[in-house]
Amino acid sequence: MAPEQDPSKDLLRIYGFIDVGVQRAWLEDKFIKSIIPQANALNFVVGNLNLYLDAQPHDDFHFLGELRFTTAPGGTPVDVTAPPGVTRRVGTQPYGSIDTTKLDTPMVYGGLVSIERAHIDWTRFNLFKVRVGQFFTPIGIYNVDHGSPVLITVDNPYFITSSLFPTRQTGVMAYGSMFAGPWELGYDAYVSNGRNENAPFAFDDNRGFGGRLHASYEDPGKLTLKLGASFLTDRARDWVADTKPEAPEPDIHATWAFREYIAGGDVSLDVGTTRLRAEAMVVRVIYDQGARQQLIPGVFEPDAWRTSAYLLGAHRMNFLNMEPFILGAMLYGPFGQTDTMLQIGGGLNFYITPDITLRTQVRQSLFTSTREGVEARRIDGTSLMARLILAF
Repeated sequence: MAPEQDPSKDLLRIYGFIDVGVQRAWLEDKFIKSIIPQANALNFVVGNLNLYLDAQPHDDFHFLGELRFTTAPGGTPVDVTAPPGVTRRVGTQPYGSIDTTKLDTPMVYGGLVSIERAHIDWTRFNLFKVRVGQFFTPIGIYNVDHGSPVLITVDNPYFITSSLFPTRQTGVMAYGSMFAGPWELGYDAYVSNGRNENAPFAFDDNRGFGGRLHASYEDPGKLTLKLGASFLTDRARDWVADTKPEAPEPDIHATWAFREYIAGGDVSLDVGTTRLRAEAMVVRVIYDQGARQQLIPGVFEPDAWRTSAYLLGAHRMNFLNMEPFILGAMLYGPFGQTDTMLQIGGGLNFYITPDITLRTQVRQSLFTSTREGVEARRIDGTSLMARLILAF
């Protein structure tokens, strides 16, 4: 018999956010445009539609799930190399056999619901809590506070988009915090399946291990300072099973495999209505012998050091509840012929109501190479974005 529920507890709360708007990118390089065919065209877009499922049926247990609804594949190129010279796209318009209420009528559908996170927390003690499930990797600022309503910029800096670290993982985490005078000190420590980009499960018994230490000081209305240091190490790999008629058993082997060591630091400072954010990361990637990822035919990923950082500043004004901001970001690593990516930009945010925000951003990007003897074309790009964000 199921235990009796506490009537004072909310069994399930549903809330979320949506951002919609317009964007345009100007790219001169034809190869980049072949991958992002909508780049040099004005586009009205639905950026994020996220729903949170929040339940706490018991004082000591809490469930949080986050679902993102997308229009993927949405005409995305899926294979730009086969057949040679042809770019194919996956469309989103089947006919009536799927929508039985409108026979033989074209219908555009969103094909993917992404589980951003789904975990159960045991929260009996402040200093020692346990989280089990899929969670965002506790690294830095942008990866933890990833929702459109709480971010300052429209777009994410390279620190996030470069996939230098796994943004989410599946495993078990211990975390907690305590006060020491005016400071709050906290920690996260976890073991996981490692990188989830290829699959949410592990292909072997190697595990990812990581943690984060953080400290925060707050003088309400005057100053808030948060400091963090994070680390992670894991093994990432893929594998295939080749079956041949003449072979009695399939040949199971890794197509690529590497060990990575990741360390990062972050600073968040609010002085009055001025906000400063900075993050930096260094990554060491070491491939297994004979198991390197292939970039293009005949060119393979090397062992490498990769780094990324950004600095963001914003100031909230009384006039129109407006917040101008500027952003500078960099990414370095042997990404094919290109090894250096730089980004500078800024924008204006308008806080219309506590739940509705208009964000605008323009950015200039530069992709180039600093290595001697490497002839890499310089690629410039300009982007303009605007999002109307509503939290509910």
